Amino acid sequence: ASSCGGNRFYDSAWTRLDEGRGKGKARMASAVQQRLETEAKAFEAARNEHTKMVNTHAKLMGQYNENDMVLKELNLVEEDAKVYKLIGPVLLNQDLDEAKTNVEKRLQYIGDEIKRTNTHMEELDKKMEEKKAKIMQLQQQAQAAMQKKAAQQQPQVAA
Repeated sequence: ASSCGGNRFYDSAWTRLDEGRGKGKARMASAVQQRLETEAKAFEAARNEHTKMVNTHAKLMGQYNENDMVLKELNLVEEDAKVYKLIGPVLLNQDLDEAKTNVEKRLQYIGDEIKRTNTHMEELDKKMEEKKAKIMQLQQQAQAAMQKKAAQQQPQVAA
């Protein structure tokens, strides 16, 4: 799960941006607007990739648990028991030690993929936090620019 607040942050960034346009208020400077849009798109891309990684992680965890159960079952089997492996529509006889070795290798591979996925998700979390901070900074700049422009457009009252 991400610490970036999901869709709410991104949606609120665009809501604030659209409110400034839609109500005829002073528009933010074009350069700031473009940078804000670029950062928001980068944030969404990172969030989408993070979602894919979460799904991949869940799939890998399911595969790991399944293979772990298979290994536990193989460890309970007597040495002279027959073990079969399903290959396509065919069950083939397989040596018990070979089956255990194959499942152990599969568990190692899946475990490595889980670690890689976790590292990638942590990197994406960090990237999303950076983008979130940048978007907030740009929103503040845009708001300050709009307030400055609004203040300049108000008639000066002589004291």
